[in-house]
Amino acid sequence: MADEAALRAEIERLKRENAEQACRIADLESAVRKLAAQLKMNSTTSSMPPSSDLARGRLVQRLLRKPTGRKRGGQPGHEGASRDWFEASELDHVVALLPERCRDCHAPLRGQGILADAHQVVEVPPAAAEVTEYQLYKRTCACGATTTAALPQEVPTTCVGPRLQAVLTTLTGRYRLSRREAQEVVVSLYGPKAEVALGTIFALEKRSSEALRPVWEEARSAVQASDAANLDETGWMEAKDKAWLWGAVVHLLSVFRIHRRRSAEAFHALMGPAYAGAIGTDRWTSYHGHPKRKRGLCWAHLKRDFKALTELGHKGASRIGNAGLHAEKAVTQAYRRYLAGEIAHASLRPLLQDERTRLERFLRWGAASTEPKAAALCHDVLKRYGCLWTFTRIRGIEPTNNRAERALRKAVLWRKGSFGSDSPEGSRFAERMLTVSESLRAQGRNVLEFVEAAIRANLTGAPHPSLLPLNSS
Repeated sequence: MADEAALRAEIERLKRENAEQACRIADLESAVRKLAAQLKMNSTTSSMPPSSDLARGRLVQRLLRKPTGRKRGGQPGHEGASRDWFEASELDHVVALLPERCRDCHAPLRGQGILADAHQVVEVPPAAAEVTEYQLYKRTCACGATTTAALPQEVPTTCVGPRLQAVLTTLTGRYRLSRREAQEVVVSLYGPKAEVALGTIFALEKRSSEALRPVWEEARSAVQASDAANLDETGWMEAKDKAWLWGAVVHLLSVFRIHRRRSAEAFHALMGPAYAGAIGTDRWTSYHGHPKRKRGLCWAHLKRDFKALTELGHKGASRIGNAGLHAEKAVTQAYRRYLAGEIAHASLRPLLQDERTRLERFLRWGAASTEPKAAALCHDVLKRYGCLWTFTRIRGIEPTNNRAERALRKAVLWRKGSFGSDSPEGSRFAERMLTVSESLRAQGRNVLEFVEAAIRANLTGAPHPSLLPLNSS
């Protein structure tokens, strides 16, 4: 009996150990899946930028890619791109070249000749900075008072003229050169007379920022009055503290604002507290206060999340991920057909209704998943599921937030190069120059000429140039 009792006790102990080990194995398997998912994480399965993808991963993809047998470069039949031919009215110089002797017998040739061919060369003439000295004389009146001449209103009180100021601030604010690099560039282009101190460039940025203030305010008012806008935000640094750069994009117009918070307060600071238009965004919480019927969610973000689920190594999560990817593909194809003019906007909703119902069914099933990441994603998407389909109801809202993300890319490059701004004044310069440069780039307008016009208008009190699209002014 004693042996039997001892045997039973041993069996119970082994059962407990087996249960404990099973739980531990389950925990370890879950940890392995998470670590494996992290190793696979890249720009296609998360919000990581493509530049952060491991070089080794790209190398492996190139090695595994099957060769196509085609040579590098343009393929046969490819229509090449070349500079447009300048008309006669656009030519600055014409050099007529006449042959002097016959190519066969070398006899002298006479006569005007017949035009056989033409070759155009674009050249930039050397430009040198000019120095103008304004001599202020004084005169004495018969009454004994002495009057000194004043500078004309269009002449700045600094040692740098409006054009050179525009060049310097465009180099630092549009092309993201450091102040020292901008200093070197203007000397290379315009000679030693154009050299200015680094501190002077900083002061010129502040002056240019003030000149662009009414331009930025007009653009922000236009965005706040729009019917639809795409919004996004990215990290920034201001005076070594965390901040956020917000961007709002409408047709041919982008407006940026740097704020200390990534919150609804910052959203309202950019768009106004009573913005009634539709917005296209990601799923960040700062936008949750906006009416759901007027908010569209980005399918590109969701595509990365669904793809990440398929790589977790969990069967249920993979089913949810594949269902999401199937829906995203259907949405993309349908919207491309709309953009191509193959279907009307009103056809999008009935065309995608079955896919909408199918995906919702999978998300509700996935909300009870034993995989925490899958369950959390399903819960989050279901809260605002209708926002995924806003683009089928409201024109101007797209199924992705790519417009806002593309507009923020220049800001991200600026941040990486300068580590943000050192002061609130620096933030104002950044947000105004980004607003001007991105909007003018979309409109095909010249940034340097615009900045110079704004500086001159600020000097003379003339009306500032408008950043609004020319056909809307």
